[in-house]
Amino acid sequence: MVIREVGLLFRGFTLVKKSYHKTTLGKIDADLRSGLLTALLNFAETAFSTGSVEYFQGNRFTIAFINAKILSDDSNEPELLVSYAIIDRQKKIDKYVSKIVNPLLYKVVKEFKIQNEGKNLSEVTQFKIFKKSLDIIFGSSTKKVDQKLDGLFY
Repeated sequence: MVIREVGLLFRGFTLVKKSYHKTTLGKIDADLRSGLLTALLNFAETAFSTGSVEYFQGNRFTIAFINAKILSDDSNEPELLVSYAIIDRQKKIDKYVSKIVNPLLYKVVKEFKIQNEGKNLSEVTQFKIFKKSLDIIFGSSTKKVDQKLDGLFY
């Protein structure tokens, strides 16, 4: 299983994202995609009212989500912070998401909140450095089998 992309969404915008492998053929506007993901997640939670949605599964990929709250400097109440990962579709996805992906997404949220709680979250360029934290948290989960083998022999 390969994690292809990870990121954090706040108020419908991407705060930070790291792509490890392409998931689309063309270029997609990051803000448009973030708004769509946020809207889909909010719709699913409202329509089905079963709590939080853990993932959406398509023909090729699965998008796993973790909902958290973060306090921005321009708000009195904590607001929704969504951590997501795009992974390859596979059998037994429930087990993989709950045992591997979700704990990693919780680590992302925890680390991000430690570094940025109470700050101005509207200037997203300040979060570029957080991509290094994403690399550390996800590690080899972002590598394909051939990339892992290359690391063993060279």
